[in-house]
Amino acid sequence: MIGKRYGGSVTRWGSTNQHSKDVGGFAGDPHTWWLGVDMVYDATANRGDGSHPFMPRSCPACSEEGLKCIHEHGHDHYQPADFPAGPVTTYGGLTS
Repeated sequence: MIGKRYGGSVTRWGSTNQHSKDVGGFAGDPHTWWLGVDMVYDATANRGDGSHPFMPRSCPACSEEGLKCIHEHGHDHYQPADFPAGPVTTYGGLTS
């Protein structure tokens, strides 16, 4: 619903560990769990009016629906609010 609400388009969702590393991420990042989404918007690369922190900060003002929003260069990254920082090997009772 966030994308629909704000005129967003998904540019990246899930990926392999290797692809995540190839594009500047890391093995075990939220994309490798199919729980990370990168989004751009029709009006601008990042959502918001510029009055709150941008890249690469987690933005409480833009985090909603149980998702953490992180403003990155050229897009916003969304992931579950409780997803741990850094490489993750266990999450939600699952092991990668």
